[in-house]
Amino acid sequence: MTETFTLGIGERRNISKSFLGNIIDMMYCGMSSENTFSMGLLFSKGYQGHALNLYYPRKSSSIVLNKQKYYVVDVNSEYITLQLSN
Repeated sequence: MTETFTLGIGERRNISKSFLGNIIDMMYCGMSSENTFSMGLLFSKGYQGHALNLYYPRKSSSIVLNKQKYYVVDVNSEYITLQLSN
């Protein structure tokens, strides 16, 4: 069974952690226009980090973050629902 989850604007979800302290999170950043939504990919280690702001068409059926595929179940200006691909 695949996992389905919902992120509101500004909510983060951990994608991976490593033994060396590297952390990768995803964040839903909302819709920049009627037909475009944005996901943040945040990389951090200790007190240092950086982020990528990635833009996708609203009609996207799937997105790839950190080499992992997610199916877009629903997206609107308030939240996004994703399903993890196996």
